[in-house]
Amino acid sequence: MLKKLSFLIKKEYLILYFIIFIGAILRLPGIFTNSFAFTYDVGRDMLALWDIVYVHKIPLIGATTGLPGVFYGPWWYYLLSIPFLFSFGDPQGIALTMSLFGIATIIMAYFVGKRISGVFLGLCFSGLIAVSSDFISLSSQIWNPNIAPLFVIFIIFILVKIYSFDNAKIIHRYFFILGILLALNIDFEIVFGVLLLIGVIASLIWINYKIISLRSMLAFSLGVVLIFSPRIIFELRHQFLMTKSFIAFLISGNSSNSLSSIMEIFVNRLSIFFNLFNFTLSKGSKSLGLIFLFFIIFTLFLFYKNSNSLIKKLITTSLIIIGTFLIGTTFFSHDIWPHYLVGLPVFYTFIFSCCLYLVFKRHSTILIPLAVIIIFLVNLNPIALIKDINKPMWKGDASVYRNQLEIIDYVYSQSKGKSFKYVVYTPPVHDYPYRYLFKWYGPKKYHYLPSDNSNLAYFILEPDLQYPSRLVDWLKSREKDGKIIKTERFKSGIIVQTRIN
Repeated sequence: MLKKLSFLIKKEYLILYFIIFIGAILRLPGIFTNSFAFTYDVGRDMLALWDIVYVHKIPLIGATTGLPGVFYGPWWYYLLSIPFLFSFGDPQGIALTMSLFGIATIIMAYFVGKRISGVFLGLCFSGLIAVSSDFISLSSQIWNPNIAPLFVIFIIFILVKIYSFDNAKIIHRYFFILGILLALNIDFEIVFGVLLLIGVIASLIWINYKIISLRSMLAFSLGVVLIFSPRIIFELRHQFLMTKSFIAFLISGNSSNSLSSIMEIFVNRLSIFFNLFNFTLSKGSKSLGLIFLFFIIFTLFLFYKNSNSLIKKLITTSLIIIGTFLIGTTFFSHDIWPHYLVGLPVFYTFIFSCCLYLVFKRHSTILIPLAVIIIFLVNLNPIALIKDINKPMWKGDASVYRNQLEIIDYVYSQSKGKSFKYVVYTPPVHDYPYRYLFKWYGPKKYHYLPSDNSNLAYFILEPDLQYPSRLVDWLKSREKDGKIIKTERFKSGIIVQTRIN
């Protein structure tokens, strides 16, 4: 038995365990202290999950996107319904799931890198993802685009399989899985998913179009249709509402008046892509990012030609996908939001890891692993990490989950078991977070729900820092909604007025 488990204590796995440990430290503390954001979007999603699990109301579409008339797919909800069920509706359980997705990304990066070209590449790939500011930030927020990096790594793994096999009887299975994964990415984030789909298809055609048979195309299409089937049903029921809206958006023209020409847009996109590159690999440092970029160019110029076939294909694939995003967002010509590029850091990190591997393979010197350790430490920034540990707990603003729980506890403690109602002012208008917390947390801890017919009311007022006059006007319109008998101000900026009719 011990001999069978001895592989778990190999040197490479000990290093991997350390990388996973560091990745977990950087992702989990905010979850355990309830310091994650519980925003309008999260509250909306939690209410939707409640309907799925407890009301058995299965949606065909997901939440609204930034594109009018276009919705995300429902698979985000389907996926989260499992941790929602096991955590009994606790948002902390969903936030923990997001962090675990981030940790799973680290682990998958190792095994994919190892499968491609050995342990060194696997450790580089996983180590850089573990300490990358971009990947850490994605793991700390409950939002559907943020799980894209894990699925991008799954896509790289499937591409490894496709590029490694010539057997037509087997390869169509991987095309089926590829179709599922690419369609899921469209479900999680439409703009990112569509450009990724185009980039992957372009890569397959460019690298080896001969592997694309009629059978593999049918298998790929079947995988896509399987994931899109809820949306297809919705579209058939609603006269292709989303399709029409998406086409109308694409031909509607620029959403940004500051960019007057394609060249200006292209330069703007280059700047956005470079900033994302820096945030991913150099903790936002432009000078260090520039050094890394020149290192990549120099390494590919010297060693790409003599590298093995699989690495060549995957580096080419990564470059084609990045190029697809650059061209696509240039001609897309609308404002570019960060979640449109949510999975690109995987390709940045992969190419950089491959370059480190190629240099190490050509010149087996201690300097390359040492350079990897230095890059790891630069991104980890252990001095700042230790300082943060010694700091008092971050209080945060009105969007922090812990602060919202404090408000719910205050309202129930002040009501002393009596019935009450609540009214919320929040800048996003919709009070989904409080609706969910009064629906789940209140009855769970205090065993009763608010009542719309009560004479006792609590006005929960979130600060509106961008437009403070809106809160003033809102309060003026409600001056006659009961007499204010108490006002409590919290460190988060939230104000609670106790009113009675």
